[in-house]
Amino acid sequence: MNISAEKRKYERIELEERKDRGTEKHFIARFRVKQYEGSDLSLTNWDTVDVMNLSAGGMFFNYNKNQKIGSLLDLKIDISESTPSVNCAGKIIRVEELQPHSMYHIATEFT
Repeated sequence: MNISAEKRKYERIELEERKDRGTEKHFIARFRVKQYEGSDLSLTNWDTVDVMNLSAGGMFFNYNKNQKIGSLLDLKIDISESTPSVNCAGKIIRVEELQPHSMYHIATEFT
C-alpha cells in the first residue's frame, strides 16, 4: 500500500503586516503587600499601577519603590469599566531596577 503525504503551503501572516491590529488593552491594578496572619490589613494602603502585561499566570508592572522577591500581594485588577474588579493574590517573582532608584519592573505570579 503506497500512501503519499500531501504537502500544503501555509502562508504566515506576521503581526507587522496585519491591517486590523486593534488597540492594546490597558489594565489598572491596585495592590498592597500582605501582612502576616493576624495583623491588621487596614494599616496598609493600596497602591495603583498600570499593568503592562496580564496573563492567566500573573502580571507585570512598573512601580516606583523596590519590593522584595517572595512578597505576597493582595490584588484588585480592573478588567473593564462594566465589571467589578477581580480580587486575587499574587507573589513577586522578579524585580528589575531600571535606573538607580527610579523605577522597578515587577513580575508577579497568581497564587
